[in-house]
Amino acid sequence: MFCGDQLASGYPACVDQMALFAIASLIPAMLAFILMVAAFVTPGLRERPTLRAQTLGYSLAAWAIAGFTFVLGGLPSV
Repeated sequence: MFCGDQLASGYPACVDQMALFAIASLIPAMLAFILMVAAFVTPGLRERPTLRAQTLGYSLAAWAIAGFTFVLGGLPSV
């Protein structure tokens, strides 16, 4: 996100918004990573291909949400 000049009046709020969205994108990213690891490590998921595919699908959705949140934080504030 381009917040402009550091001496501008809205600069601190812009930086705070950018940090908030960066932190918010970590939550679905951690969930996605945990689901992805569980799909390959957990014996119960390794034995059932449909459940493994479903878990990987949820992981992919969580990665998409994390990426969208991160990109949203990079957009100019309104």
